[in-house]
Amino acid sequence: MPTVNVNIQPAIINWALSQTSEEKLGTKLMDNIKHWLDGTKSPTFNQIEDFSKKSHIPLGYFFLQTPPVEQIELLEYRTLDSIELANPSRNLIDIIHEMEAVQDWMIDYRKEMNYDKCFVVNSLKGNTDIMIIADEIRKDMRLDIEWYRECGSSSEAFNIVRALLEECGVIVMMSSIVGKNTHRALDINEFRAFAMVNELAPLIFINGADSKGGRLFSLFHEVVHIWLGENDLYNDIRYSTEKVNSIEVICNAVAGELLVPRKVFLECWKKDTNDDIYEKIKEMAKYFCCSESVIARRALDNQKIDKKTYNQVVSDAIQAYINSKQGKGTGGDYYRTARSKLDGVFVRALCESVNSGRTSYTEAYRLTNTTSKTFPEVASGLGGVLW
Repeated sequence: MPTVNVNIQPAIINWALSQTSEEKLGTKLMDNIKHWLDGTKSPTFNQIEDFSKKSHIPLGYFFLQTPPVEQIELLEYRTLDSIELANPSRNLIDIIHEMEAVQDWMIDYRKEMNYDKCFVVNSLKGNTDIMIIADEIRKDMRLDIEWYRECGSSSEAFNIVRALLEECGVIVMMSSIVGKNTHRALDINEFRAFAMVNELAPLIFINGADSKGGRLFSLFHEVVHIWLGENDLYNDIRYSTEKVNSIEVICNAVAGELLVPRKVFLECWKKDTNDDIYEKIKEMAKYFCCSESVIARRALDNQKIDKKTYNQVVSDAIQAYINSKQGKGTGGDYYRTARSKLDGVFVRALCESVNSGRTSYTEAYRLTNTTSKTFPEVASGLGGVLW
């Protein structure tokens, strides 16, 4: 088969380079790219196809005359300004597009089935009172003030909250990778979660690469955004106390109150007579089934520790997370992992639509990142019934 050379605009090549890293492209491809840019060689179609696969940039983009302008509105709602989000990764861009597809499908489904608008969305818009917001969210979710006492771990607590959100009509999705590609891991330094507000199908996405305690806090953080009617791209790994806008201050404070109610916290702090402040924080984190960083933040906000101690707890927690990830394999129960990524209400609606012939199996596989072999088993574990 003859070699086919193609004409690619230098501006497109430079743009594509800005979307990835040299390490991902490899030495051989990078050498070729340098020759393309200085005009001494022309790329072949196969080389551009290789560039596309390694950079995760759609092949068609390479044949445009000018770099594409990707309108990703959610990026405007990031919690903190960052170098990473000035040039968002293809992984972040693609996971947002994945969730947009899920949300769009759910909006169409609920319109077709004559669903009412989700009553919690925008229900507290403009409210700034932390305790009022927390109390209203508890009431709407039917969440007891000491709900955590029924949990044995942060993971169990996360699942309880997730199930209550499903009853409120909020879609909760979670993954640590893009699609089914285990080589495209999501980076918590780039984002921890995001919320996409919509009155018919509000959606929260949790970065599954985060720690278990981190996922729980992020879930509550995004819950507040849904109730306030504010989109969000949560990219604060250090639970910052500065350089965050007023909405983020409110969301962090309410999330802390929902996880660790102030009144109960103060009682527990007083009862715990451990003189080692770090051990005391660890003990309380176990009691409230949350991260040590959340307890430290509650202690800081209630003048029980100073800023230096708070920063140390957060730094230790981040290092512990990094250590836990080193050398960790990707094994485990495939179906359990696949189900943890998906919202149960969404999957059950998808199955009903497939059964009625309104949605194709191919579309169902695409939306759930499954196959004809895995979809039935994944769906059945979430209550989905296929005929």
